[in-house]
Amino acid sequence: MGLITFSVVTPSFNQGEFIEETIKSVLSQKGKFCIEYIIMDGGSADNSVDIIKKYENLLKEGKWPVKCKGIEYKWLSERDEGQADAIEKGFAYAKGDIGVWLNSDDIFYSDNTLETVAMYFEKEDINLLIGNGIIIDKQGCKTGNHKTDRIDFKELVFLDYHILQPSAFLKIQFLKNNPFDKRLNYTFDADFFIRLILSGVKYKKVSDTFSCFRLYPETKTISSMYKRVKESMIIERKVTNSRLLLCASWIYKYFSVVIRVKYGKSYLLRFLYPYINKLFYRLIVGTWGRK
Repeated sequence: MGLITFSVVTPSFNQGEFIEETIKSVLSQKGKFCIEYIIMDGGSADNSVDIIKKYENLLKEGKWPVKCKGIEYKWLSERDEGQADAIEKGFAYAKGDIGVWLNSDDIFYSDNTLETVAMYFEKEDINLLIGNGIIIDKQGCKTGNHKTDRIDFKELVFLDYHILQPSAFLKIQFLKNNPFDKRLNYTFDADFFIRLILSGVKYKKVSDTFSCFRLYPETKTISSMYKRVKESMIIERKVTNSRLLLCASWIYKYFSVVIRVKYGKSYLLRFLYPYINKLFYRLIVGTWGRK
């Protein structure tokens, strides 16, 4: 592979509070590669478009210090059918080699993130690279780590889906040729990566940290946990007809997500949860807890 071009797509809607930090984290990447940055705005009514235009002008006027081999900056603001639709449209425009979508409240971990990713794709015959991330709050302060320390099919589907989307980089043809399931509003990314892994895509899991994933009460990840559990059942039914397995998975997810959010401060629940977790892993994966 010669000089790599990264196609980074950012879907956004009324994210003026965060999108500037996201844009800067992309444009600040340094290394021997090119960046094609595509921002798909859903017709925001806040200051998002003004911020997007600001960095377009800085690049055109040569006032932004480009630290890679070149940046092509594209954006579009129009109504779409949701996040999955915006991402698909963005990658339809993409002409790069490696793709990733970075939501408008997430950021790359450091200025060297894409340089590290490029190194792996240059040295190894892989189509998908999966790294770790850190969790940040609304103010950008670290609140935890997200480690994808194993890829286990049953765990991904029936227990704890754990691929961090902004830390997953993929050869562009897989993003163009594998449409999202638009029935899924909250879990389309999980469905996408599960389908890829089931198809036998060549992937590599690494311990490098690639992104900062923002979690706060208004995010889709937290605010719609019950809906995420319901959508996960659609994904599960694609891979099994076992009522026992589906029932066990639903009970586990409802308990671990919904009940823990509502009653997470309960001492009894905090005491019991590790044992319940191990029991369900034993039932579904066959090991006492994560492998």
